[in-house]
Amino acid sequence: MRWLSALLILVVGLGARPLFGIGVPTMALLVIAASLVLWNVFTRRHPAQATTATILMDLLVDLAAWASFLYLTGGATNPMASLLLPLIAAGATLLPVGAAWLLASLAIGIYGSLWFIHRPLYLPDPDQATLWHLAGMEATFAVSAGVIVWYVSRLTQTIRQRDQTLAAAREHALRNERVLALANQAASAAHELGTPLASMRLLVTEMIPHTIDRDTQDDLRLIDEQIEQCKRILSRLTQTAGRARAADRTPIPVNAWLEAQINGLRQQWPAARITLTPSTDNPRLNTDVSLDHAVHNLLTNAIKASPDASADIEAHTRGAMVDIRIRDNGPGIPDNILSLANADSRPHLPGEGLGIGLILTQTAIESHGGSLIYERPAEGGTVAIMTLPTTP
Repeated sequence: MRWLSALLILVVGLGARPLFGIGVPTMALLVIAASLVLWNVFTRRHPAQATTATILMDLLVDLAAWASFLYLTGGATNPMASLLLPLIAAGATLLPVGAAWLLASLAIGIYGSLWFIHRPLYLPDPDQATLWHLAGMEATFAVSAGVIVWYVSRLTQTIRQRDQTLAAAREHALRNERVLALANQAASAAHELGTPLASMRLLVTEMIPHTIDRDTQDDLRLIDEQIEQCKRILSRLTQTAGRARAADRTPIPVNAWLEAQINGLRQQWPAARITLTPSTDNPRLNTDVSLDHAVHNLLTNAIKASPDASADIEAHTRGAMVDIRIRDNGPGIPDNILSLANADSRPHLPGEGLGIGLILTQTAIESHGGSLIYERPAEGGTVAIMTLPTTP
């Protein structure tokens, strides 16, 4: 609004006399316009730094400039007096109620005073006075309408953005509550599962020496290894609360981190074929147990989706981010599941699971400042793209 006021006053000061033959104090109007420009330059600030006091001061300066302009150009008889209304509209949208009423009261007082205190305009042809007045009213109406629409549109857009931000924050809070509830249930389950797992391992260990069939012994040893793997998983789960946060841990190269996740997964899936294409830059990442579980979930999903239990991993550096692409060789994720997986709300997904793994994975990645999306390439399969920020 401040720049628009300076521009309009400048146009009138320079163009009224040569274009329309209307006598105006050109030098005085140029001084007003120049003063507004200087005020705009020296008080330029970021919108986030604006306060009620600074906004009110800017509008009062605009009001003073328009009052001076109208005093020099006919007062209330000048059709451009209606341009005081956009100032009031701006104050109503940007200021608290008290400050907005103060600005409106000053504008009303100035408008009333201009009926009696002003310098008259000198027109070369008094017969054309009515025509010029009507033309000025039309121009003033157009400018006022444009300014009001601009301000109201900005206000509406700001409200929409705020509502979207609040909705996203509400959704994030709900998802965090659900994750916390799952964490409490997992901790309780980890405590309760310890006893039956110990009993199962004791029975399996006693059965192995008394089993003659070698194939059965191999199967029992495999069961024993899987029970031990379950115990290790439960031990990590109970220790997670005491582990250091990602920001407090030593950064690890992305290639070494991915290799460690692949080696850990092969203990659970010995027949899995996982191919890693390492990053050429090999940036460093801040990781923790939750991020380890996120990669584990994505790799597990890829292996399950592939008929040959295979998965491909690629790491590519992109500026300060690294993209980790995990691709399976399955039939490809259906369109309806793909849209749900990439939705912001992250609802339950149809199928054998309940979408809990996806929620935990997404939450872990976002807590590290990253993102996760799914794609279905033309050559088949599904690609999970995990983007994470690198660290020096």
